[in-house]
Amino acid sequence: MLIEKKEDLIGDFSQIQIGETPLFRLSRTGDPSRPIFVKLENANPSGSIRDRYIQEIVERGLRAGQIQRGDTLVLAGIDDSAVSAAYLAGVHGLNAVVFAPESSSKRLVQVLEGHAKLFWTEDSEGLEGAVQTAAAYARDSIERIYVDGYRRQAVKDAYGALAQEIVSDLGETVLGGFVTSVTTGATFREVSRVLRARQPQLEVRGVRLVESEFATDEQNPFIRQAAMEDVWRLRDEVFEKEGLLLGPKGAACVLECLQLQSEIPQGRAVVALNPDSGSRYNGWEDQKLFRAKFD
Repeated sequence: MLIEKKEDLIGDFSQIQIGETPLFRLSRTGDPSRPIFVKLENANPSGSIRDRYIQEIVERGLRAGQIQRGDTLVLAGIDDSAVSAAYLAGVHGLNAVVFAPESSSKRLVQVLEGHAKLFWTEDSEGLEGAVQTAAAYARDSIERIYVDGYRRQAVKDAYGALAQEIVSDLGETVLGGFVTSVTTGATFREVSRVLRARQPQLEVRGVRLVESEFATDEQNPFIRQAAMEDVWRLRDEVFEKEGLLLGPKGAACVLECLQLQSEIPQGRAVVALNPDSGSRYNGWEDQKLFRAKFD
């Protein structure tokens, strides 16, 4: 769905529509001869890209009879995957339980309340401890399903479909670059794989927020670190110029697109992925977004 102006963003979510999210052209940002488009994954029902693979996992389980109405989805970590699972559990007549360390950022707690049961795990055990506790809880009953982002075929299919949407929405416009935020690396890997199969010379970049729960000192020439000060500044600039409120990960991707424009031929487009809802970060600009305490 190609969007040329913000008035076209108004959508009807009375019926569940996961995927086919808008591709928004930034008309006042960057070099117009190498236009930047933003894939608005926040337009998914629960507000993030995670709806794609969570729905893929749930639908596969329902079709195979491995998931029944009344069963419980079990997750570790208070993140967009947990929000998506809680939302989709309600849609499919399921329950949702989330385990997370006590030090977790409380940014998404209010979103989850009333939709999932939250259990706090020992802070000293970190996220790995929450993962182990959640997995053990799921193993205790056949009516519990542990959900994670490493179900390869579901993730591959879900994010492969996203890549196909980008190609379709661009139409005759040639894609020169693609930028996504990097958490576990699934989006970076799977979307890039499909796009490069069509455009072998495609420039691909990943971006990690410096304050991300997955930030690392590992050196990768195709994955950059984005400072929060620069991210918030760019987010505000895009909102002022384009009327589009990005999340910090999406803003970081646009920031990298601005650098990438000089490396691709004129006439080719750069696509940035906005994975989640910008409104969920309002008021959190001076706080830890992902964890209350960092190792």
